[in-house]
Amino acid sequence: MHSLKEPESTIEDLMALPEDEKAELINGVIYMMAPASLEHSRTCGALTSKITAYAESQERGPDDPDSWVIVPEAWTYYDRHNSFVHDLAAFLQKDVLQTSERGAIRAKPIWVCEVLSPSNWINDTQYKRVVLEKHKVPFYWLVDPARKAIQVFELKGENEHYQIIQVVQAGDGTVRLPPFNDLELDLLRVFKF
Repeated sequence: MHSLKEPESTIEDLMALPEDEKAELINGVIYMMAPASLEHSRTCGALTSKITAYAESQERGPDDPDSWVIVPEAWTYYDRHNSFVHDLAAFLQKDVLQTSERGAIRAKPIWVCEVLSPSNWINDTQYKRVVLEKHKVPFYWLVDPARKAIQVFELKGENEHYQIIQVVQAGDGTVRLPPFNDLELDLLRVFKF
């Protein structure tokens, strides 16, 4: 007896969607993305402005190949069956210079941040995390606006698996979170809503 395997979607299928459709490809399945809530958008905006300003202050010049590029809504290609739209991601300048203007960024991020919503909770906390770990993305943040908390994961150990290295909540006030160890992040401002 033969079992029929359902066809898996690929990056080509994702690219064939209309430009105004926001979707992700996770383990060969296309997920349409719901519009962001106000608290999701405000949290993303607060993190984007703080982390972008921090990254720009660390540059040694506009042509520094090792400077960080912070990208909101970073459409990132991992493999033929996985391409995500991260709420925020950080790449090295030298890596994103080699990507095309159209389509997904084909460079490995050094940090990814996902702001959780009820509609994407499982994808962000489970499925994406496994793919990011497989592709050796060093840092992964899960930001939960409902609980006003951030979990920080880092690849560690001989087999490089994600481990939670820090969990903070709005009540913790100003914190420093890897990989932005010099950035003082005021959680009361991040979760101000």
